[in-house]
Amino acid sequence: MAPHAHTESVAAPALPEALVVALPREEVVARLDGLARRGKLPECTLDRGEVLFSVHAYGAPFDSVLEGVTRSGGQPLRIDLRLRMLPKLPVIFALIILLTIWPGVWLTDSMLRTYFSWYDFQTWMWYLPVTIIPLPWTLRGMVRRSRLAAQICAAELLADITPALGASVYSAQPKTDSVVGVPNPTT
Repeated sequence: MAPHAHTESVAAPALPEALVVALPREEVVARLDGLARRGKLPECTLDRGEVLFSVHAYGAPFDSVLEGVTRSGGQPLRIDLRLRMLPKLPVIFALIILLTIWPGVWLTDSMLRTYFSWYDFQTWMWYLPVTIIPLPWTLRGMVRRSRLAAQICAAELLADITPALGASVYSAQPKTDSVVGVPNPTT
């Protein structure tokens, strides 16, 4: 029997901590601009102070942004990488959930009373637990899936960025097995 898609565990690719580039900052910006113009870097913004580049990393349903931050302009140039979830959509999602729960009680109650003349229960007593109790697990799953999708997207973006800049990857963390998180002695 084949495993189902929802039971398989997918490991998020480990993102490097930083990229080290021997090029000057202006050349890095020019090369990233070239990638962006060819459509390789979605919603790319370049050279905003410390943030050298900012690229959209698509998640499902919440998107993230991959940022390359430089602390100094020295040679070689170290670009620290950070992946953060964009807060706008999770906030909108939470507001919609909060603002639609109680109207859902009214709608469900009126529908049940219209179609079933014998229905004489307090709908809110069962409707609120049915809608509110699963929310933490649902939201946690959505955030996890979004982070996983964003990490996969960020790894694909870095696969384009790294060779274009001739960058070397810096990672202070030891390589681990993909699922268990145990150090992998073979690599």
